[in-house]
Amino acid sequence: MTKLRIPVPTLGALAGAALTLGAIAPAGAAPLHHDIDLTLDPAAGRIEAVDRLTLSAGMQSLRLDPALTLEEARAGDKPVAVDRRGDRLVLTVPEGSGSVTLRYGGRLPGFTAGTGLALDGEGAFLPGLGGWLPDPILASEEPPTWRLSVRVPAPYVAVATGRLVEEGRDAAGYRAVFEESRSVEEPSVFAGPWTVEERMAGDLRLRLYRHPEQTGLADGYLGLSEQAIAAGSARIGAYPFDGFSIVSVPPPVGLGFPGLTAIGRAVLPLPFIRSQSLTHEIMHNWWGNGVRVGEGGNWAEGLTTYMADYAAAQARGADAARAMRLDWLRDYAALPAERDRPLTAFLSKTHDASQIVGYGKAAMLFHMLEAESGHDVFDAGIRRFWSEHAFQTAGWSDLRHAFETASGRDLGGLFSQWVERRGAPMLTLVDARADGDGVRLTLRQEADAPYALSVPVRLETAAGVEEHGVQFDSRQATLRIASKAEVRAVAVDPDFDLFRRLAPGEAPPILRDVTLRPGADRVIAADGEAAEAARMLTGRLIDGSGRESGGRESSGQHSSGGAAPLLLVGTDVAVARELEARGLPPVPAELAGRGSARVWMSRAADGRTALVVSGADAEALRALVRPLPHYGRQSWLVFEGAKAVDRGVWAVGDSPLRRVVGR
Repeated sequence: MTKLRIPVPTLGALAGAALTLGAIAPAGAAPLHHDIDLTLDPAAGRIEAVDRLTLSAGMQSLRLDPALTLEEARAGDKPVAVDRRGDRLVLTVPEGSGSVTLRYGGRLPGFTAGTGLALDGEGAFLPGLGGWLPDPILASEEPPTWRLSVRVPAPYVAVATGRLVEEGRDAAGYRAVFEESRSVEEPSVFAGPWTVEERMAGDLRLRLYRHPEQTGLADGYLGLSEQAIAAGSARIGAYPFDGFSIVSVPPPVGLGFPGLTAIGRAVLPLPFIRSQSLTHEIMHNWWGNGVRVGEGGNWAEGLTTYMADYAAAQARGADAARAMRLDWLRDYAALPAERDRPLTAFLSKTHDASQIVGYGKAAMLFHMLEAESGHDVFDAGIRRFWSEHAFQTAGWSDLRHAFETASGRDLGGLFSQWVERRGAPMLTLVDARADGDGVRLTLRQEADAPYALSVPVRLETAAGVEEHGVQFDSRQATLRIASKAEVRAVAVDPDFDLFRRLAPGEAPPILRDVTLRPGADRVIAADGEAAEAARMLTGRLIDGSGRESGGRESSGQHSSGGAAPLLLVGTDVAVARELEARGLPPVPAELAGRGSARVWMSRAADGRTALVVSGADAEALRALVRPLPHYGRQSWLVFEGAKAVDRGVWAVGDSPLRRVVGR
């Protein structure tokens, strides 16, 4: 799975203790290699393994999940003493031994664990750094090479990352051999009662490992995989693996691994998974798996988002691309200043706040870079970055160097202000007036220090629309733009091409305006079973602690001193009473009486923002616990059970960055 190999604490259960600090490998140490014979019995929840490790002579410390029993350790034909304490194995490798053989096994938890090691009747999920494979504790280790032979009984099938070398079935079940001879990452292994559907695209092996009810999905998934791999190869460089597999797994996840993606069984049939998530995970085979993320921030998520998600939006047309950029800026507008971070601090998505920076802001950086340098130069930089760093670790500075080489420009200022600084400027169009054969406009930017900006300006003239760009690097400046005809109106960054804080009035309220604020007041307007369901839902919606009330109370305060936003959740009649008592408008007419539950953003007369969730009963509220947190960019939704049957964003008025010009 895409991960960081830097000496910091892990952020997710799947990463295990992969980044635990330990002894540094000695200079000239032999490359680590695993040769593994693995037998899985999902029905019994058991794993049996023999791992022949190539290790350097001397004291070695390995990690192995404490649920697994070490049965034997030897170097050649001689036993090796092992000091085991919890998940730590300490042993001394004799000089000249070449390899150490470890035999171990035991029971592992089932898929009810949700993440990490999982082995039960549903199948197996063994992520590479999950603890099932003896993992040397080295602070500066390159990923190992490996060969894996895995066997499972019928009716199960197994798949692993790496190149499929051979496979076969016999009376005892299924066996396959996988290998990776490059420095990519440890093997991840999956097993399930799947039907395997395959398509060859030249030398590439494309597969869907599906459950019985997923008949008919193969053509769509494998066809899009072939297209996405071909498009990425043409733009970046040759696809770095021997194939790509889509694997249906019980947990509701979407995870990317080298040459493989694991997708939750329940969500695999959903159209947006194929149209959005699949291409994103394929692009990760270049960014994150092909070129690994080093210290100084995770650039791979932003570049993958830009070259997969945003490229797909561009293919749908200019309006779709503009809408995606506006989504990123709306998300950022909802992010409280105290939760903002520079890109150098982003490691992985742990909550919505981190995704807004690490995905959206980073993708906007690449959009601005391509807009300034041009498509051909941008792609030349991308190809250089890939050719110089494939199967190595790279950081933001390496990206900068590749783009500087391709463009012949010093990009230090651009990368410094967008990668190393937190925050973003807010633009104000102070004044705009006709000036002879052009227009004179005054711009101001609000920021802790001025940014150097290339600001798009659209002139609406008597002869049509003219697109211009102005350089703006001070707090306020008056700039003149010449035009070919009489100017009638001016719009500053009308297509949202700059990463910036949206001006008041540019964006409607969305759910994230409340859900990103841990200090929001929470009001439960329900009793009994419905109140419990409402509390569960509020806990899922808001990340962090907040004040809860069952009735009317005085407003809380933001850390900045303003009124804290309100999250009001409950049953229809009780919610209606609370809205009236708190001076909030009733349910909007276009939502009233629809569905089993309604969700909308509202604003009190004093300007306080509120997110209201009104359900018919406890069952209606419980149905929202899983889906509703995924709709943070919406202003309103109507649900029938767990399905959003209608949704939208409130309309906004004229942009404050557009001005009609008078003479």
